[in-house]
Amino acid sequence: MSSEHLVVVAVATAKAGQEAQLKDRLEGVARASWEEPGVVTYAVHDLIDRPGEFMMVEVYASREAFDAHLETGHVKSLIADLENLVEGELVVHQALAADFSSGSKGSL
Repeated sequence: MSSEHLVVVAVATAKAGQEAQLKDRLEGVARASWEEPGVVTYAVHDLIDRPGEFMMVEVYASREAFDAHLETGHVKSLIADLENLVEGELVVHQALAADFSSGSKGSL
């Protein structure tokens, strides 16, 4: 992974009764995102110790690729529906790979 890659980790907690709907929407966004040229990795995970919470781990070739991702129809549609699907705020962290993370086991 290049130090120019932008890593985004987001966590969403489904509203009660919306767990399956949120998971389906997140998986749909992931699949659509795989088609974007600047997306290196986009994966959705079920949090083991927190049913109904999902963690997205995303790697973009650059900040510009992430910005382009935010402008896609599938992301804008999801963002518009977050109020109905997510309890509280979507928690999003952005990071750049540390220099020592360039080894085969130090990168995503």
